[in-house]
Amino acid sequence: MERGIGTLGTLGAALGLGLGLGLGLGATGGCAASGGDQSIVVLRNVQPTAGCVLTGMESEVGISHGTLDAQFHTGYVFAAQLKSRITADTTQEDQRTIFIDGANVDLAFPGSTLFSAADLADLKAMGLTHFKSEFSTILKPNGGLSDVGFELIPAELVDRIATKGFTQIGVDASFTVVGDLSGGGVSSQTFHYPVTLLSQGLLHNAGACSDLATSFAPKVGNPCNPGQDGLVDCCKDPAGKDVCPAVGTKSAVDALD
Repeated sequence: MERGIGTLGTLGAALGLGLGLGLGLGATGGCAASGGDQSIVVLRNVQPTAGCVLTGMESEVGISHGTLDAQFHTGYVFAAQLKSRITADTTQEDQRTIFIDGANVDLAFPGSTLFSAADLADLKAMGLTHFKSEFSTILKPNGGLSDVGFELIPAELVDRIATKGFTQIGVDASFTVVGDLSGGGVSSQTFHYPVTLLSQGLLHNAGACSDLATSFAPKVGNPCNPGQDGLVDCCKDPAGKDVCPAVGTKSAVDALD
């Protein structure tokens, strides 16, 4: 199955702020084969800085183990730093540029008894544990770098796991990034990445939004996708719904009353 990230709502908007993050969601077909030539190297899952900023520099900090809270009803977004292993002289740079079109993803739950064999077969058939996550970027030759975000664990899978009544479960995610070089298919090494999915734990209730000052600076977890990789301060709106990250509505004048 093929997937992208565009239907992640505010995440799609955040990741589109000139960062070269390819986004969009929707199943359309089978996973493409990977040649395994390793012309592309996946270096790390990048930790975005405030405002969901990725710089595409090799000095960026990586996240070695992901965490996702099912309460947020989102998937896990992986910010892949990619590097080209292709070399070229100055007259061949355009011809030796790799055009990335996605990643072939496989998800497993090692040691878990949460799913039966039939459950796992159904999840695979629905494209939730075996799929292509579509995105696009380019890699220039001679060590060219690019950061690109994609949905590694689908939100629909998270919601299905939540119906099982769990506390936490380990997800072993593996993927290969694939693309085109001068009309031929190229790919990365297989990159393995562990994610711990929690039923709760990353959402901190900061109270009513009306009791928080407009200057309140909430913890935001991952600035590209609140609900993963860190605590998030949330507040309750007048209807009792969570606002994450929290946005205080108490003005300085109200605070004096």
